Amino acid sequence: MRNFIQTVVMIFLGLSYLSAQSRSDFEMRIENSFLKLYENPEVAIHAAKEIRNDRNDLVIKDILSQAFLLKGDYLESVRIGFEKSSIKSTNSELLVRLIIAREFYYLNLYEQTAQITEPFLSLEKNNFKPNKIAAQFFQLESQNQVALKNLDGAKKSLSRSSKLAAQNQNSLIIISKENEFIRARISLEKGNLAEARKIADQLLQDLQSIPRAKYLLALTQQFRGQIFFEEQKYDQAIECLQNSLQAIEKTTYIPLKGQIYEDLAKNYLVINKNEEFELYKGKFTETAKLLEENKKTARRELIQLSTDLSEENNKLILQKKQEQLFYILGISLLVVSVLFYILSREVHKSKSLLKRIRLFRTLNFKQNQLQIEEVKTKEIFKKPLFIPKETEEEILKGLEEFEESKKYLDNNMSLATLAVTLDTNTKYLSEIINKYKHKNFSTYINELRIKYVIHLLLTDRSYLQYKISYIAEIGGFTSHSAFTNIFKSVTGMSPNEYMQTLRQQT
Repeated sequence: MRNFIQTVVMIFLGLSYLSAQSRSDFEMRIENSFLKLYENPEVAIHAAKEIRNDRNDLVIKDILSQAFLLKGDYLESVRIGFEKSSIKSTNSELLVRLIIAREFYYLNLYEQTAQITEPFLSLEKNNFKPNKIAAQFFQLESQNQVALKNLDGAKKSLSRSSKLAAQNQNSLIIISKENEFIRARISLEKGNLAEARKIADQLLQDLQSIPRAKYLLALTQQFRGQIFFEEQKYDQAIECLQNSLQAIEKTTYIPLKGQIYEDLAKNYLVINKNEEFELYKGKFTETAKLLEENKKTARRELIQLSTDLSEENNKLILQKKQEQLFYILGISLLVVSVLFYILSREVHKSKSLLKRIRLFRTLNFKQNQLQIEEVKTKEIFKKPLFIPKETEEEILKGLEEFEESKKYLDNNMSLATLAVTLDTNTKYLSEIINKYKHKNFSTYINELRIKYVIHLLLTDRSYLQYKISYIAEIGGFTSHSAFTNIFKSVTGMSPNEYMQTLRQQT
């Protein structure tokens, strides 16, 4: 028996070891896929897809979305970034926000990026342990602040990122080196060429010991080329750029290659080497055209997906409110039940009260019967409104015709007016809208109007030149401020921000 128990324990320990080893191997494969982002995006995509599963779908989605961005396939990155994923923790929520914010940043929508990242900036006040997600989040915030020319804010976010990446792990080491690159960019933006070159030179030296960081090596060399160009040292600039191009020659870092082509063309133009200038100008033009077309399509997709996500979030908020209401009703019912139990117990304990009740019932039987009937009548009125099935179908069909006719654009449209149009009463109409549209009449009409305005802006670009007040009037709104508030609640953006985003696609 003793030998049997020892055998069982050994088997259990062996299975536990194999399970831990399996988890460790899986985490190593995720880490390896992340590091491949800096070797070749195609290889990273292949590696990530091989290990993709439901358990770590969000982490793999992050790697895939980054890989397609580095490759220049912005449209595919947007589609992956907006795939539904389960959020199980604060870290998961942070990663979802990071993925979506990164999509806006790479499509040059910096104001919208800030709207996504700013609510989470206070997370640093919590006791966050060093981890990759938080480090990347503050790193992206720093890059976005550089794009918005808020250099002090960029330095502050970069400092937070570096603290969160302070761990001896390969992926975090690379993030720390990326932060050094951003620090050099900030120095250059401030006009301090000497400091920028010093940081970049040191970074280049550090990267020699990280052979997998090809992308960061090429990026640093391209940056050094920009500094030499500013210092009018064109031969040294060309040497850096050629080294940068050589480092990623067999990879698909299309956007970075496009930047290198542009910089080489500028340098060769200055030193009057026309043949080389024409060569790299042609490569840059071809690459830029391809990337810009993909960006335009990706921006349209991003706006549509963002709008759909806002609508879905509104439904979830409504559902959450309903759940809270049911919870409150449940608690109220429990409290009432407890009070009723206590009251009943006290009644039973009081013999004198029982005698009075019996006497009261004997003397006032008829009167009590009337009171019971009165209570029953009141209970009937408290029941949900009953609407015949045929009437429901007629009203729903009428609402479909109403939506197609666009009569909701009439700013005088009211519940009473629509009820008359549909040949019904306001109670029936209000009940049907609440039951099948899951919203009240005011919200129902306003959302129809906002969707109509969005359709106009997306299909006829001439509306992008009109004033907000005129767009509001077209949509059936009598108040500019009301239109702005409702538009933002539906789309997550103000009308001005939404139209500005669409203008950037032209």
